[in-house]
Amino acid sequence: MRLSVRRGGGFAGIVARTDLDADTLSQADAAALAAEVDRAGLRSLTDPPGGRTWPDSLLYDISLTDDSLEFHYHCSEESLPEGVRTLLAWVDARPERVESIEP
Repeated sequence: MRLSVRRGGGFAGIVARTDLDADTLSQADAAALAAEVDRAGLRSLTDPPGGRTWPDSLLYDISLTDDSLEFHYHCSEESLPEGVRTLLAWVDARPERVESIEP
């Protein structure tokens, strides 16, 4: 399983990216990744509801590759499902997270 999360936007333009590959994680971390992805319900998400995106809001690109599944989800902070928020909080705490400033 591979999970990639990119968070951009916001007032300062800081981009945070976290790439996780279960094959390179410890057994405990790989199990935690699988559990968090399952709890978030990523595999069953559909397109986020439409709606207004506020200026300077955070935008998320989430990609999941698992066996034969390739999943991509793009949404704004305002339209994140609660389960995905929990997953993103877990991902944000990972040491693999890298921040940069992009134009």
